[in-house]
Parts: sequence; structure tokens; C-alpha cells
Amino acid sequence: MSHSLSFDTLILGGGPAGLSAALYLGRSRKRVAVLDAGTPRHAVSKAVHNFLSRDGISPADLRAQSWAQMKPYTTVEHVPGVYVVSLEHHDERWHATLSTGEVYTAPTVLLALGLVDEHPDIPGFENFWAHSIHHCPYCHGWEMRDLPLAVLGHGDYLQHMPPLLRGWSSDVVVLTDGEPIAQEVLSGLVALDILVHTSKITQLTGHEEKLRHIHFADGTTLERHGMFLHAAQRPVALVESLGLEMNGTFVVVDAFQRTSAPNLWAAGDICAQMKQVVTAASQGGL
Repeated sequence: MSHSLSFDTLILGGGPAGLSAALYLGRSRKRVAVLDAGTPRHAVSKAVHNFLSRDGISPADLRAQSWAQMKPYTTVEHVPGVYVVSLEHHDERWHATLSTGEVYTAPTVLLALGLVDEHPDIPGFENFWAHSIHHCPYCHGWEMRDLPLAVLGHGDYLQHMPPLLRGWSSDVVVLTDGEPIAQEVLSGLVALDILVHTSKITQLTGHEEKLRHIHFADGTTLERHGMFLHAAQRPVALVESLGLEMNGTFVVVDAFQRTSAPNLWAAGDICAQMKQVVTAASQGGL
């Protein structure tokens, strides 16, 4: 039989946005529950970058150090290893039912659940994701500097990403994975001496986490040591169930991170097109 636990605020998600919010609220002496499934999107990455004073720290260490610094704020409760299976608003409170059957309630809630990456169906892709294959050159371009790189994508993405990557490597090629490329986009790439491969990709191979070869349906093979792509993303099922105002896959928020639902805030990747740990942490503070 479920029972109800009452708090001032529920934070759904224990990543940078949720942890930052917990710190602010803890220092404000608010009773807070951080409902943390413990499966952060950036867990596969070796390091966090562009976070002043924390550049190069592992995601796991960032979370551990954050919780260690939270210890003085005893009104903050960490509830690890749980999923919120439903979130409902009635009687001027939010009611979160957990995978354990418990119900946590509070007048206010912060959604900091991030997004779910949807990867291309290419054999070998998962072996190299977040190690040799990335979506953000500002986060991982330095580690890929001066290596032979590939850009996988379509449409407008191919107009800005390949030239941008030239800042990290002079050897950049474009892959469309069998999709057609607009003539004006192709002409722009050719003018920059960027080669384009339009054949379908059949496999990615390499050594351990290091990409080395891209194999195509036309029988050719291309040696590349890194790849960047625009990874498709979607909200978690819980967010989709709330009927919030959305902009594509992103929750619409105002300048103070408020959503279209009463006393429901959102922060981090769930509402930010620029995926940066430091940005997520700053939004959690709003």
C-alpha cells in the first residue's frame, strides 16, 4: 500500500540542473526531495567540459562532489534509483507516484529529466558514441583536434557544422548516409573543398572506443577517427504525458523557467537547445 510524503519542492532528475536547484533550495531551508533515477544522459561521456573550475571532471565525480557539498543542507533528501511513473496536479499540490509505489507531494515541482537520444541505426554506432562520436564540437572538439573527422547529417546542419569543425581539424568530410543533398548545400561544401559521401553507411569499426573506419554500401571504406552528428532527441514519456506547451521536443518555459502548467518549472536539456552542463546548472538556479 502506498503512502504519501510531503515536501516544499520535488525535483525530478539528479543531473546538473536538478542538483543546482537542490543547492539553492537547500540553502533557502526548503524541504526538497530529489527523485533521481541515476541514469543521466551524459553518463557515457568521460568528461564534462566548459564548466569553469570543473573542466575535465567526469560526470560521476561531478554528481558525487555535488552531493558531498549538499550534506550541510539537511532539508535536501536524495531519493536514488527511482522513477516517477506519474505526475498529477490536484488540491493545489503535485503528486508524484514513484516506481516503488510511494507518493511524494509538493506545491511546486522542477522537471530536470533531460532528453532521450535517438541514435541512427548503424551497426557499430553505440561502440563509439560519446567517445569518438559526439554532437557538440564545443564540448569535444578539442579532444578531436587535428584528426580526420566526419560530419553525419542532412539539410541546414550541413551548411554550418562542417565549416565550424574546420576550426578543430582541416580534414573534414560530410556523410549523408544515403540521403540526397540539396545542390546549393553541395555547392557550398565543394567551394570549401569539403568532400561529400552520399552512399549508405553499413558499419562503423575501430578499436575499443576509437572509431577508425566507416564502411559504405558501395563497397568503399573511409578512415575517420571522429564523427559529429545532430542526434535526434525526444522527451521522456512522463513529460509527454503532462500536456505541456512544447516547441518540438523542448518544453516551453519563460524567463524564470516556468512551464505552462501551474507551479511547474523545467530546467536543463529538457528545455534548452544548447546542451551544456554549465547552462543546465545555471537554469536550475533560476
